[in-house]
Amino acid sequence: MTRVTRLIAAVCLSASLPAVAATIVPGNANPNLAGRAAGYLCCFGDSVATEPATLLSGVPFVGGNRLTFSVTGTVSNGPGQTTGVIPGIPDGSSLINMTNYGDGISAPSGVGFNSLVGVFLDASNPTGMTTPAELDFSGGLGFTNLSPELRQIFFIGDGRTTLNAGPSAGSAQEFFVPTGATRLFLGTADGFGWFNNSGDFNVTASVVNGTTVIPLPPSALLLLAGLGVFGLSARRRRSA
Repeated sequence: MTRVTRLIAAVCLSASLPAVAATIVPGNANPNLAGRAAGYLCCFGDSVATEPATLLSGVPFVGGNRLTFSVTGTVSNGPGQTTGVIPGIPDGSSLINMTNYGDGISAPSGVGFNSLVGVFLDASNPTGMTTPAELDFSGGLGFTNLSPELRQIFFIGDGRTTLNAGPSAGSAQEFFVPTGATRLFLGTADGFGWFNNSGDFNVTASVVNGTTVIPLPPSALLLLAGLGVFGLSARRRRSA
């Protein structure tokens, strides 16, 4: 391997990094509004313009890949309220059955009130599509892995198998990306009227079995090409 080849390999290797993305999810992020067109109204007072679900950017989605989450923070189902909220624990408090508003997106039952939830979508607007079956978490929220379908709101919490015990308790839960998913929206678990919710979650998502390759800028490609020509010329001079 020539010196130039080694340099190119090193640059390409350094450009392949574990896929990690971070975002902030406000308490008023309504998952039922994920992927909807501007002007869409739902849930007794919420709209895409003011209570949108939070789109997670920076993670490549491939069907079958697994995601893990690290989550901290607290949200409340009211402005500045702390009643029914466990401070710092995104698993939520008492269990609720989220209202299933349908219209292409189903809401789960048996999730923690004020917990972090997500919903995978493809590139389509879900409005008017067949609503999938709702997920039922009455069997427990300490699962080791979960395989939600497209347009099914699912529980994330703090992303750990041990509930209400902090971000280092238990082991990381794994969430399988459904086939066809191109987007992941995040929100909070409430029944109606997200508009007056408060607080936020700090969320970091990681791909367990995948990497993302960062495209090199044109200037770097030109530099590598120039180094390649220089190396070839040097070899020719030595052989002459």
